[in-house]
This record gives sequence, structure tokens and C-alpha cells, in this order.
Amino acid sequence: MKVGDLVASINNGVHYAEGVGIVLEPPRLSEDCFLGGAAPDETYYIVKVLWPDGIEEVFEDDCEVINESR
Repeated sequence: MKVGDLVASINNGVHYAEGVGIVLEPPRLSEDCFLGGAAPDETYYIVKVLWPDGIEEVFEDDCEVINESR
């Protein structure tokens, strides 16, 4: 996933956004995954997406790329 990709939200009961979003920032490791965080033994990434309802930070696994940017 990279900046400019069009993504759709995966409805998994945790996060649900309607419509298509645009990735604004590249995925980054969640702060919870660093030492001293809530989940230092886990690895998951956060991505900032512009949805029709506004900008949100979501888990990378909760989005599906539907069209890659060039």
C-alpha cells in the first residue's frame, strides 16, 4: 500500500467506512508495537486514509487496495 492508492474498507465489525478512500501517508508501525506500548510483541501497521466522511487512521489490514497509484 502506498500514497495515492484507492482503498475500500473491509467490514470486519471494528472499522467500517463507506465509499472509496485515498491513502494519504505510507503505512507506519503502530506506537503500541514499540517497547513500552500496549502490544510490544505484535506487529501491525496504521495508514492515514481520506474517506468521504473525513481523514481517519485505520489498520492496514482493514483496507483493501482496489486501484494502485502509479
